[in-house]
Amino acid sequence: MSPARTWAEGARAHLLRHGDTWIAGGLAALTLVSRWPYRARMLYNWDAVQFALALREFDVAKHQPHPPGYLLYVALGRLLNASLGDPNMAYVTLAMLFSAATTFMVYWLARALYDRVTAAAAAALLAVSPLFWFYGSVGLTYAGEAFGAVLVAWFTWGALRGDTRQLYAGALALGLVGGIRQSVLVLLFPLWLACAINSDLVSRLPMAAAQLEQRGIRRLGRIGRGLLVMGGAVLTWLLPMLWLTGGLEAYLRASSQLYGSVVLPTSVLGGSLDVTLAQARYVLASVVIGLGPLALAAAALPLYLRRAGWGRPEWFLAVWVAPPAVFYTLVHFGQAGYVLTFLPALVILLSRVLVEAVAAGSERLRRPNWRWGLTAAALVPLCVVSTGFFVSARPVPREFNNRTGDAWVWRAKDEAHDWIMSRTAAALREHEAVIRTYVDTIRAVYDPSDTALVTELGNRRSYPWLRHAMFYMPEYAIYQLQVGEPPRGFYAPQSSATMILSLSSTIEVPRRVRQLVWFVDHWDPEEPRPPGLLEVQLPYGRYLYVLPLGRGRVEYAGYSFVRPAR
Repeated sequence: MSPARTWAEGARAHLLRHGDTWIAGGLAALTLVSRWPYRARMLYNWDAVQFALALREFDVAKHQPHPPGYLLYVALGRLLNASLGDPNMAYVTLAMLFSAATTFMVYWLARALYDRVTAAAAAALLAVSPLFWFYGSVGLTYAGEAFGAVLVAWFTWGALRGDTRQLYAGALALGLVGGIRQSVLVLLFPLWLACAINSDLVSRLPMAAAQLEQRGIRRLGRIGRGLLVMGGAVLTWLLPMLWLTGGLEAYLRASSQLYGSVVLPTSVLGGSLDVTLAQARYVLASVVIGLGPLALAAAALPLYLRRAGWGRPEWFLAVWVAPPAVFYTLVHFGQAGYVLTFLPALVILLSRVLVEAVAAGSERLRRPNWRWGLTAAALVPLCVVSTGFFVSARPVPREFNNRTGDAWVWRAKDEAHDWIMSRTAAALREHEAVIRTYVDTIRAVYDPSDTALVTELGNRRSYPWLRHAMFYMPEYAIYQLQVGEPPRGFYAPQSSATMILSLSSTIEVPRRVRQLVWFVDHWDPEEPRPPGLLEVQLPYGRYLYVLPLGRGRVEYAGYSFVRPAR
């Protein structure tokens, strides 16, 4: 045999043995590299700033970060920040690494559930998912949530197949991932428990009642030991977090305040039917943007069911998807990134549907050996469309004043802007340009020695910029006003030990302050403008509003700004 032939045979044998590792590693590397050009250069939103503030001082009572705490996530960010010296870059790097790790684990999970073709398709399509790409480029927890969910799913699938070590490893992973994002602990626990209960179904054979009883006792013992492992893992981050927050009482007070102001109004317990229906639309829109053109594969589900049936892998994926999907619809859905808890499961399932549809086509053509080629031919346009949307799509500027026509049309446009078009590279760049414009303009024109900044929470025409003002302009006195829906109150971070609003309507500003600068996108039309207010137009359709302070009170939106006499 010639040396060339010998080398070729050796290479082929190596690929057969290690092909999965090469494919999974290659797709993970591509995921990591693809995030770098589109990475966030500034802290993306309110939560991102709170994580950055936690690097300076970890205090859940001050929402640094917000409850429930994310201690391990902040700890990882602190490790990276020690070498990078840039809080935003530290968290963005963490998101990029989590994205690559998620792609890697999705490949192996899909490989275990189905086959190599499905695994390659699922990992590739997830890597270019616009939503997954976006949250792998900003300094937030959602890429870590996706990784944690897939890691737990990997172990629980092994547990379902009867591997006790995988059951305990899944319990350990679930407990530790809860320190990165606690929602994974709550929403993936049903999957772990279901797999633990049914872990011996693979080998179940007819047996006597005594044997069944013994098996049930052993199964309960395994579940109990798994819960102990999980509880121990949770305590490794929960106890330090309670200590850093000032004790259990302070932690529960901060958590209940956030629950009452943010979660309860959106849940079926405290919200209206309209709120629940709106959340259902938001979840659906986020899933569609997450799946991209792969969502069209759902149309082939009936064909898939006739061809392959609904087996154990499909039930496994369904149990993964159902709890978070129901929770986000009925309780709280704050950001599109929430769906990354279960998006990998949908990508794996629909990738399998796509692969089976291609296989059915190759059989009709009587060319079963064309399966890989036809699958690649189907994957390439899907990946190109997803990539093109993320890279090129940009949001249309909002129209606030001339809203003629049906109200539902404008509502649909607003929701498309907020939940679909705002999760692209172009939208991220524009958002960062807006932040930079505000910060540069305020610092260049308004002296912090005689200026106080005012931000608003509840203004439907403005983002609440409080946290960005605190991080990028800490030298200014800052006040956040609660406008619109009650309760009214204000928050002054420079003099507050918690995030609880001061319910007073009188705001005493330092005597040195000679002007108030409203850091809002647009003035709230429901609130009359104070006499003497100056409007300053900025690029990107944004504004600053400046009000010189005299000796008397300034009345606005039920608040009174006053300066001490001495």
